[in-house]
Amino acid sequence: MNIESSEEYFLQSLGDLTGKVAVVTGNREKSLQGIANVEAALPGFRGAIKFHQLDLSSIEDARRSAEDFRRWTDRLDIIVANAGVSMLNLSQLSRDGYERMFATNHLGHFTFITALLDLVKRTSVIHGDARIVVTSSIGYKSATGLDYASLATARPGDGNSMWDVKPAFDRYGNSKLANIYFANELDRRLRQEGYKNVYCNSCHPGFAGATNLGQGGFKAWGAWAEKVVRLLMKPLNTVEDAAKTQTYLAASSLISQEDVHGQYWAPMWSWTQRYVRCQKEELTDIGRNEKEQQKLWDFSEHAVRTCGRS
Repeated sequence: MNIESSEEYFLQSLGDLTGKVAVVTGNREKSLQGIANVEAALPGFRGAIKFHQLDLSSIEDARRSAEDFRRWTDRLDIIVANAGVSMLNLSQLSRDGYERMFATNHLGHFTFITALLDLVKRTSVIHGDARIVVTSSIGYKSATGLDYASLATARPGDGNSMWDVKPAFDRYGNSKLANIYFANELDRRLRQEGYKNVYCNSCHPGFAGATNLGQGGFKAWGAWAEKVVRLLMKPLNTVEDAAKTQTYLAASSLISQEDVHGQYWAPMWSWTQRYVRCQKEELTDIGRNEKEQQKLWDFSEHAVRTCGRS
């Protein structure tokens, strides 16, 4: 069976997760609801899934969250960097002074994951396998490239005009491009250090209308427009289907068997929008740019190192 597998084979390929420690970033409210749903459906898992506080919009909070996480475990098998925001206006910056989508989608995850890398490395050595999955988006294809000067520049009044919508899509695309750059550069560095059993990849999850992405960022957009967009997206992909590619990269035995490293994956859909399989997708030229990947890493390291200094 080819690694570009059917859904049935995908389910069969998922490895035994008994004893493994996994972190999946996401929305607080939906995370707590998800935990409650799992415990109601599978009482044997009661207490096995815990909520851990993580504010990705702040470098310091992400760093503190990683420190808190280390206090209760010395093992970390899987990280799925799944949380994200979109369509936020540029009228204000993050607490650390960066464009808010870039701050949450990339810098927060960069801070949290790099602070826990020694646990991931240790786990890969002892147990032979560790995974890092960074959820990107097909939206990276709309990226205009990372302009680091503009990432620290607010635009008062942004979001009040429909003319502000297209630049917001571009900024979202740039943050998703940063996700790919981070995943690829991290995988390259881990392999250079000899940690070849840490499988770091990125993916596009699909289009799930039941998320909070894009809500409330634009006065010009209006609540009615958001509802129309979500209504149009609702029949596309279920939340369950939109989680399968991340799950596959995080848990399928085929990822280690086929030595899948530094790749970008995407789901494939039938004409009725049913999940068929997931597979590697070739990145565009801007996504493959290794010099830009290294440049983002250096910028992010500097941002984390200098955070909080006057």
